[in-house]
Amino acid sequence: MNFLAHKRKNIFLDQTLPSSSKTEPFNSFYYKELAKLTASGGWRIDFEEKTSFLDTEARRILNTPKDYIPSLRNAKDFFAPEHQDLAAKTFYDCGNGKSFSVVIKMMTFDKQSFWAKAIGTPIYSPSNEIIGIQGVFQDINEEKLKELNLEKSLRTIESQNSRMFNFAYIVSHNLRSHASNLNLTMELLKDSSQEDEEDLKNNLFKISESLNTTVEHLNEIVSAQNKSLKEKETVYFSETLKSVLNSLSLHIRENEGEVFSEFSEVPSIEYIPFYMESILMNLISNAIKYRHIDRKPVIDLYTYMEDGKPCLMVKDNGLGIDLKKYGNKIFNMYQTFHDREDAVGIGLFIVKNQVEMLQGTIEVESTVDLGTTFIIRF
Repeated sequence: MNFLAHKRKNIFLDQTLPSSSKTEPFNSFYYKELAKLTASGGWRIDFEEKTSFLDTEARRILNTPKDYIPSLRNAKDFFAPEHQDLAAKTFYDCGNGKSFSVVIKMMTFDKQSFWAKAIGTPIYSPSNEIIGIQGVFQDINEEKLKELNLEKSLRTIESQNSRMFNFAYIVSHNLRSHASNLNLTMELLKDSSQEDEEDLKNNLFKISESLNTTVEHLNEIVSAQNKSLKEKETVYFSETLKSVLNSLSLHIRENEGEVFSEFSEVPSIEYIPFYMESILMNLISNAIKYRHIDRKPVIDLYTYMEDGKPCLMVKDNGLGIDLKKYGNKIFNMYQTFHDREDAVGIGLFIVKNQVEMLQGTIEVESTVDLGTTFIIRF
């Protein structure tokens, strides 16, 4: 809180005024100008008279109607739902003698949220009994949002740097391995007999295929990351799912799979269409690929809101993953967890990259032989 806000705090919380003059600070020119200059509103709760008070600037910040009468009953409505418990505890502690200074998310009368710096202190009677509490809150929404955006950007950069390091390591390792095998085979060809030459030539073809596959995978990843530069659009989950299911229809039918969805709570979000299609394609195709041998694959997709953020859940009844063994490797490139010839270990790597490129998160819950659930928070 800046110097002017502190100065205003001292005026507002001045305990030396006689009780008959306790409303005078609210009417003083000096107080009112400081209030406007610092975007700070004053409040007071009188336990004896059972009344609440908001000053002119507080009413302006909270956008209350002119005839609005503040009371303890509706005080919680001026705090964001996720911060109401913090507000209740803070006011309770203040009523028991503990001053406070907190950063908290508040709500205007018309339900617009904003960040505020709030301070409060008990009001004592001449006999040293607590007869109320009073304080000041300052609108710091712009500064707080900048701070949160900076923190978010730093986390994104940190995540991208980590992915780039992992990506560079994998590229270096895989290409070096292919180059080494190719070089060794060529050396053996120089001194090989006609009998061994055919086997070495076949080995060259295998190396060439592996190298080509690796390059295709790397190109797919780079291409997916480049698409993050595109503008977001309104993406409807049901439409995207329909497109994905059309592409996977033969695969699903051959395995007798069933897909159920419920998107009514969050039917759409602002996203990159290619990313959403890629995410659903990878998660659904994996659910079919790693189905349990004893039952038909069933995949459920749901959208919902959590802490003000849209979320997508994709759940299957497949083989599951041993999280104790592989938990920190699930989203790594070329990591596979089941003995299948067609397991590549690139799909989840791409999904995580795409989710995090747009500042989202993905987590996994899984039980071996029961199934796997992926939760994406956009």
